[in-house]
Amino acid sequence: MSLELDATAQAKTHTSGPEPARAAGDALPAGMQLGHFRIERVLGAGGMGEVYLATDLALDRPVAIKVLPAGRATGAARDRLIREARAQARVHHPNVAHIYFIGEDDGRLYFAMEYLEGKTLADRVAGGPLEIDDALELVRSAALGLREAERSGFLHRDVKPSNLMLDAHGVLKVLDFGLVAANTDAISDGPVAQTSLAGTPQYMAPEQARGEPIDLRADIYALGATLFHLVSGRAPFVAESVAELASMHATSARPMLPKRGSRRIITAIDSLIARMMAPAPADRFASYDALIGAIELVSSQHTRPGGFWVRLFATGVDAMIVTMVCAAVLLPFDRNAGVGLDLAGLVYAIYSTVALAWRGTTPGKALFELELIATDGTRPRWQQVARRQLVYCLPIVMLDGVKQLVVPADTIASIVLDVLLYSAMFYGFADLAVGSWRRAGKRTLWDVLSHTQVRYRAARRTRSTAGSLLR
Repeated sequence: MSLELDATAQAKTHTSGPEPARAAGDALPAGMQLGHFRIERVLGAGGMGEVYLATDLALDRPVAIKVLPAGRATGAARDRLIREARAQARVHHPNVAHIYFIGEDDGRLYFAMEYLEGKTLADRVAGGPLEIDDALELVRSAALGLREAERSGFLHRDVKPSNLMLDAHGVLKVLDFGLVAANTDAISDGPVAQTSLAGTPQYMAPEQARGEPIDLRADIYALGATLFHLVSGRAPFVAESVAELASMHATSARPMLPKRGSRRIITAIDSLIARMMAPAPADRFASYDALIGAIELVSSQHTRPGGFWVRLFATGVDAMIVTMVCAAVLLPFDRNAGVGLDLAGLVYAIYSTVALAWRGTTPGKALFELELIATDGTRPRWQQVARRQLVYCLPIVMLDGVKQLVVPADTIASIVLDVLLYSAMFYGFADLAVGSWRRAGKRTLWDVLSHTQVRYRAARRTRSTAGSLLR
């Protein structure tokens, strides 16, 4: 079922599938010229007019021509469409379909756009859910294009699989910019007032469905619904009416993603979609930069988290370095001096905090090509690193310090402290194992509490997204 509001022409500039039906007498005949463009055949239709394959006679290249009905190309609507087309023309990005020309011929207002041969994501997902990494990479590409448009001062307002296309080279293009955008006169950080309801209910943010002012977070919501569709093979909500769909988006619990492959990966993607599709705009990503960073953290094509064994060996190398340094400092003063856990733990905490906050890695982690990042993809702040090290090291340091300095040896209290001390050390190993094998991003408790993640510096790319989708 496809419930469309009067929002946007569905500019299908792809060549797959049968030609859509059209009313007799409405279509422009093949061979007709609009300015220096010759009509070849119809490609698609929508609420704003029909789209044709045409030839640019000046440059001898194929283009897509969208012709607006004569009755709608007048007054304020005409002026708005011209302003929005000019706004889209300012966006130069590989993930945005470009507008080349806007003109008028015999009362017909038309746009000449980039002609794309390929498949929309709606066509692609009709054959079944996409591979998880492919879906993430495509949504990331769409976010890059939407970010560039938002920087130019306008919104899309109809993000969905049929408005995202893979061209013949496997590059994702965002279609139908400008025709439904608002706030194209100037760039503004404030919300955009809606003068008319526009969008597709299956993917529409609750505030957009209510006709409230919107900002980029409404497009992020629709992109989250699109990601759900690509991964699961169906839209998040299905209903028999627009009103029911709008109510479900605003109040109903979103279905969980179907279990596919790694539970840890599915959990991470589900958490990502949950934030993108939060009913309240304030609970979603506040910027495309934050969204893109979050997508990259989930995607194995951009982020490969460090696992149990590599982190264990990296920590062992760092602990060995700290022990050797402490021993070298103490040895000149006392040849019988030993390095206790309290001293080594304190030095380790300081050493790790400085190294991680300054360089994002320690010598042990660098040896295995690991680094620490914040969960938004940036370098962690000093406060995050300090919190992480306190959670990791403080219990062991405090317990051993009390045992060495306060409690007499060979007493019940000393035995109890030994049990607690070894329990704390065992918990660290156990939590590293649990985090590595079960949690999203292979994060430990101290990673979660400090909003950080340990990953490999170099991203692993195992295959071509374009190739896997276009085969």
